[in-house]
Amino acid sequence: MKKSYIVAVLLAAVIFISVLVIDSGHEPNPDPERTIEHEAPSGPGVVSDYIDSPTLTDHQVALNDLYVKIPYQKRDIVLTKRTTDKYIIVDITSQDTGELLYTYGETVDNGKEKLVFREVPTKEGKARLQMVVDIDSEAGLIRKVVETKVVYDPQPDKVGNETISAISRSGEFPAENVEVLASLYLNWGNESQDLYEGYEIGIIEK
Repeated sequence: MKKSYIVAVLLAAVIFISVLVIDSGHEPNPDPERTIEHEAPSGPGVVSDYIDSPTLTDHQVALNDLYVKIPYQKRDIVLTKRTTDKYIIVDITSQDTGELLYTYGETVDNGKEKLVFREVPTKEGKARLQMVVDIDSEAGLIRKVVETKVVYDPQPDKVGNETISAISRSGEFPAENVEVLASLYLNWGNESQDLYEGYEIGIIEK
């Protein structure tokens, strides 16, 4: 009887430990309010021809559902489109020098919430200025800005005075155009850098 009791206790202990190991392998339940995961673009992506929209001006570059405004005219730059499993990315390079001027990206899906970003070179790598916007494609309006965020690669030793915000160009929402602005102080120990960067987006007319 005593031997059977010991065996039963040992069996119960093994089952309990097995359950703990199985449970620890599962990811926690995602936040139901969070609809877009903030991840860095993975890999170089599949390169394809950039196709412009006839509704855009010479200073507007198409991403997916959104466009970005740039200070250059399209005849002076080269536009290269890359597609990953999560993003459509456009690299903008100088036609004269081949220098990479800007990199922008937008989530591939056609849902109402869109993540859009701009990569900004830093002394040690890059920073991504990104925002999530809620859009009405039919009306051509951005209903609201859900979130703004800076993602660093690599992460600086110290980030001071980090300010990132998005505003409606008309002063109210819904808006045709939204601008994101970031003011950052970055420090990697021996290197430091002040950044003040931003960009403006709108919705491509269908």
